[in-house]
Amino acid sequence: MPAVQRSKGTIRFTFKESMANLKKEPKKESLIMLHFNYGRGQRFKYSTGYYSCFSDWDLKKQRMRNKAHLLNGGHVNDYLNMLETELYKEISALDAKGLSVTNVHLKQKLDQITGKSQPKDIDEPIGLYQYMDKFLEHKKGKIADVTLRSYKQTKKLLEKFNPNLDFDGIDLKFYDDFVLFLEEDDKSLNTIGKHIKNLKVFLRSATQDGINKNMVFTRSDFKAPKEQTTAIYLDDDELTKLANHDLSAFPNLDKARDIFIIGCYTGQRVSDYNGLTKRNMVVRDGIPFFQIKQKKTKKEVLCPITTEIQQILNKPKNNGEPPRKMNEQDINEYIKKAGKKAGIKEMITHTHTQGGKEIIESTPKYDLIGTHTARRSFCTNMYKRGMPTYDIMQFSGHSTEREFYKYIRIEKEQKAVNIAKSGFFNIKELK
Repeated sequence: MPAVQRSKGTIRFTFKESMANLKKEPKKESLIMLHFNYGRGQRFKYSTGYYSCFSDWDLKKQRMRNKAHLLNGGHVNDYLNMLETELYKEISALDAKGLSVTNVHLKQKLDQITGKSQPKDIDEPIGLYQYMDKFLEHKKGKIADVTLRSYKQTKKLLEKFNPNLDFDGIDLKFYDDFVLFLEEDDKSLNTIGKHIKNLKVFLRSATQDGINKNMVFTRSDFKAPKEQTTAIYLDDDELTKLANHDLSAFPNLDKARDIFIIGCYTGQRVSDYNGLTKRNMVVRDGIPFFQIKQKKTKKEVLCPITTEIQQILNKPKNNGEPPRKMNEQDINEYIKKAGKKAGIKEMITHTHTQGGKEIIESTPKYDLIGTHTARRSFCTNMYKRGMPTYDIMQFSGHSTEREFYKYIRIEKEQKAVNIAKSGFFNIKELK
């Protein structure tokens, strides 16, 4: 029997020792091996336990020749036929279930068939979605809830796109089709990038666990697309306007504004500036500080309690302490309303890609304010004042200057201003 081609791979029988050596010694016996090639360059080898020599072997049929002196030749050939049939049956069963073929499973299955092991020894292979479920269960409590929700959203979209998707089905055509599917679902370019990135997290983990052998996701053209989002900051005048606006008639807005202002003058992430207490307040060499252990970096930083922050602490309702912690989602909602009441209404024009199309919109600045705006405002305002980058990063927690400059997004603008004021241009500064 010649090697049989199937949609899921090719089975052939050959010797363990090289044919070149056996041709030189045609009477020398060598172990007969089953070879199965499948997927993208994946190979499975299995010992049949039987031996033959080159002169007794039919290269075309890949079976022992029908010779009178070969008393067990027919038995060996029947055994090889059985292995081939059972292996293809198992591959078809896995394919019908949408499960991936793995060497471990094939060996366990053939060991069971040949009596080398019992059925209980066989581990059922794990399909793509089954693996995702196990991954998500394992990550509960170990990663942020928002990240876990994002992973679940990606799995849900993949199942909607193709409920029978398996590891081998992830190729560049899948990539193109899935991106198009997300575009037609009116997803923004950054949202599409997020789901591609999440999928790569699943695949990388499955590869490390020995479940996935398909490495197409590591190619440069299997990338998570992204574009720069519109991220605003509040300058010193806007911060003063927001901090001094009377919001006493709106307690929730007032509290959210005070928490936000503390973030604008400490440069911390919301997880660090929201929920500060009196225990965080210390004095060093006569200077008041917030002593903060950053949740993300685990670094301990001292943030000066500025005059602007002290005014918040001195409010009768705060009794010398920072405002109590507030739900982040509520801060994001209330700070926009507070910004609107404070008159931060500059129209911001921004461009983004959604549904595969470029969208140009204008949005009032107050509607773009969020908890992240506080840290960006600190970094940008300090940079404009001339504070050294590494000093700003001491507070902000950025690990590299490159990430810092991407974050503030004002480097080119500020350089242009500095050059314009350098004396090389004949410019009259506008007041």
